[in-house]
Amino acid sequence: MLRRSWTVCAMTALLLSGTAAAQSPGTLLVGGFGQWTRFDSNWNLDTGFGNSIGYGGRLGAFFAPNWNVEADGVYTPAQSVAGSRFLGSASNAPSGDVKASAFTARLMYSFPLGNVPSIHVGAGGVLENFRGSTDAGAGTYQFGVNGLAGFNLGFGGVALRIDGLVNYLPSDGGKFDFGAQAGLQLAPDLRNLMGGSTMTGPVMWAPYVWWDEMDAPLPGTVELGGFAQWTWFDDNAGIAGNVPKDGLGYGGRLGVFLSDPRWELEGDGYYSPHDNDAEVIPPGAATDVNAHAFAARLNYNFPIRLLGRQSQFILGAGGVRTSYKFKGGTVPPEDSYTYNFGASGLAGVRLAVANRTALRIDGVIDYMPNHKPDANMNLSVRGGLSFLIGGARPEVMCTYAGLESIPASSPNCVAPPPPPPPPPPPATCQYNSAILATDPACVPPLALVDTTKITGPIYFDFDKSTIRPDAAATLDAKLPWLQANPGMRIRIEGNADERGSDEYNLALGQRRAASAKRYLVDHGIAADRFDLVSYGEERPVCTEHNEACWQQNRRDDFRIVTIGSDRIVIPPQ
Repeated sequence: MLRRSWTVCAMTALLLSGTAAAQSPGTLLVGGFGQWTRFDSNWNLDTGFGNSIGYGGRLGAFFAPNWNVEADGVYTPAQSVAGSRFLGSASNAPSGDVKASAFTARLMYSFPLGNVPSIHVGAGGVLENFRGSTDAGAGTYQFGVNGLAGFNLGFGGVALRIDGLVNYLPSDGGKFDFGAQAGLQLAPDLRNLMGGSTMTGPVMWAPYVWWDEMDAPLPGTVELGGFAQWTWFDDNAGIAGNVPKDGLGYGGRLGVFLSDPRWELEGDGYYSPHDNDAEVIPPGAATDVNAHAFAARLNYNFPIRLLGRQSQFILGAGGVRTSYKFKGGTVPPEDSYTYNFGASGLAGVRLAVANRTALRIDGVIDYMPNHKPDANMNLSVRGGLSFLIGGARPEVMCTYAGLESIPASSPNCVAPPPPPPPPPPPATCQYNSAILATDPACVPPLALVDTTKITGPIYFDFDKSTIRPDAAATLDAKLPWLQANPGMRIRIEGNADERGSDEYNLALGQRRAASAKRYLVDHGIAADRFDLVSYGEERPVCTEHNEACWQQNRRDDFRIVTIGSDRIVIPPQ
């Protein structure tokens, strides 16, 4: 019981069940899915089931028992309602194709349900984007909130994940988009990458402490930070005649260190409001070009020691979505925006300056190969503070023999007392040296009298303890013998066949022995003349697996314990 209470305290019922339950802190989640979306009618999109099927992927990580953060992105090729124009973009033609995408980041909680599918709920923020059928067309976007509920069904290290979701976009009168996702999810263990981990086998985690003294990141440690950023924008950034000026922006990051804490899954975003800096600014072009981007990366942390604290050199790579908002113009694309996808790389250093507090300096390169008319590459330098929160510490286990499975901090982790001296050998039966004196079979030899009437067994129906008519007849035949030998004590041994658990069969044998005793007592024999024993299924007389054999094992045996005199008296016939 104590070990169980420590496990609950330390792990809060972590699941794992092949991702069917909560995972260990630092577990990485990787998944892909298909999605059907029921777009709000205010978008003027055809949301018939066959017209709004998309696909996407997700990344996430557990930072505490049952808690994880995750981000996903989905792309849906949609279409305007027949004869109508999509309301989000003035450049889109009636009945035209619409490219819809959404990016979501949320906090998730998984309910531990043992060996059944795990249920999870989550909430967070969402960015929905829409644009016409050509990349050159201006698009629209809205921020909102997201809610999700679903379940995982784990099998063979992979989980089938099914979710229902809702997005609420409050601007422009408010819109509700609903969706359903289904796909596969993996939880790869990164502890064995790049030289592996010193931890082997199952790990018991110590109780969580969110802000204690910590030298280096632990599995599940959350990095929360903000930064200022200077960006050198490519001359191809934005669109022709609408290019953001190099300059300052600001942003934030959220990361989770994985099961091998040299690895970190991190997401960040920044916003940079700038003037139009195109070499040639067309009449009516935007005066402001505001840039923002969202990136997700997998970072590898090389530990270094500086000023008595552990710091890290960081290399990371992942994906990025870069957007440009054009404002202040009088001709298209006035007050609209465009976006591109690409790859993002990062190199930086995390310098520990205090407990769980670090100065973070990074260089970032974002490359967008699908930007029109030419690919573009933005370079950034950022600096800010990061706070390292939480993290799971491996529990120090007890080292005493036989107690290795409980924590060293458990009050039961104490040195065992010295072993007692060996006991004297047990006495053997004076009547039979092959058995012990305490064995119930150690009884004086009986007189040469046919005791079949006394010792004959009775039988029972399957799973019953009631006295059958044939058993009653056998018990009736015993009555004269018991009455003629008032000092005789009988041991009634209840037995069961092999079907049923050990505990159940022992209880059934006990009830059968009690039924025979009750019958004899009801017919005038004193109750204190009987001893009851149950052997359950331990003493079969037949070992075949059929009804005929099982019937022989469902029985009460009768043993003469004491005679009460120097001989057995034969009752009158």
